[in-house]
Amino acid sequence: MKLKITEHRAGFIILTTGVTLNYVFDGINKLGGLYFPFFSRTAILYRLLLELVCIFTILMFFNKKRLIWVEWFIYFVICFFISNIYLKYITKINVYIIEQFIYFNKYFFIFFIFFATYKTLENKNALHKIIKNFKKIFIINGCLAIIGLLFKIKLFSTIPIGTSRFGYDGLIFAQNEASIFYLLGLFVFYYEWMINRKPLKNLLFVIILCALTGMKAVLLGIVLLYLFHIFTRLTIKKIIYIFIGLISFSTIIVFSIPRLKILFGYYYYFFINKGFLYTMLGGRNTFIESRVIPYLAKSNIVAYLIGGQNISNVDDHLSLVEMDFIDLFLFFGILNGFFFLYLYKKYIIGYIQNKYFYFVVCLFVLLSFFSGHFFTSSVNPIFILIVFAYINNYINDRKAY
Repeated sequence: MKLKITEHRAGFIILTTGVTLNYVFDGINKLGGLYFPFFSRTAILYRLLLELVCIFTILMFFNKKRLIWVEWFIYFVICFFISNIYLKYITKINVYIIEQFIYFNKYFFIFFIFFATYKTLENKNALHKIIKNFKKIFIINGCLAIIGLLFKIKLFSTIPIGTSRFGYDGLIFAQNEASIFYLLGLFVFYYEWMINRKPLKNLLFVIILCALTGMKAVLLGIVLLYLFHIFTRLTIKKIIYIFIGLISFSTIIVFSIPRLKILFGYYYYFFINKGFLYTMLGGRNTFIESRVIPYLAKSNIVAYLIGGQNISNVDDHLSLVEMDFIDLFLFFGILNGFFFLYLYKKYIIGYIQNKYFYFVVCLFVLLSFFSGHFFTSSVNPIFILIVFAYINNYINDRKAY
């Protein structure tokens, strides 16, 4: 008896198992990083296996759409080797090609998953089942964050090693990855409350979970989502409510300043001593002067056009800034940077069908100017794909808002 698997079935298996296993292995990664170093690289091995499965699926169900993608990818690979050989032997910056390629692969990880599963992402029934699994994972992780807060468990802290900064994010290892994960969860639960008319208490609970992370990007996301909600439903009555709310909020903030200094002492210290820009960017603005300018002074026309960023050698003109849009154009160059953004818009974002999804995309673009890991995320690609596909449906904006 022959076992025949359809393209849709293959994509569904990749996404459903991926949502769970991606979270589990990242949790093992965090546990290993703190207590069992031997297990700290297991997530990398899992994602390598996932990528190989995606490549096999793409080849197994090869078609014209996938052929176009493969041609683009081959073009980027050729440019990568040209730019890095030029960087190493002509510019004389001693980069490590294998580490450079691993970083290069992070940009395209999400594309491999997309082209292996895009027909499943177009299936509404399948997508709803996958999103249901994502919501369970999100709530479980949020409950672990609450347990971390109540019992001061270091494992569930946003930054378990180093600073005493407030924040609990459950089992998500990297802070930048956690901010994307929590924002995606927030956007799903808002969509379900606003469009699918699910209970408000679900959304409020998720907002509390997001606030517990203590991360600037997530807190900014909450504020901007609230403003989006208000201004898409604006009436005179609501303007009055907003005015009253702002006065009340300002009053509470003024009387809570001593307490807030303790709770957010980490941010308060840097705000007072380093300034607003340094605090908002987490010190990344200093990398422009210390890393980017010296690197550009040593670069040439090849780097400007097709890239050649040094992300692997700390001691020789390292130019990694962890501000996505700057890193994107440093790594790919001006020409290939725009090519990459074109492909990301065409395939990962797609045609924007409602103003809520337009807001979500704009928010992630905004955050990409100030932080890293959105385009090179290794934890969130599956989550990004399913959430984007889920909320990017046609909505009658006038009735919905």
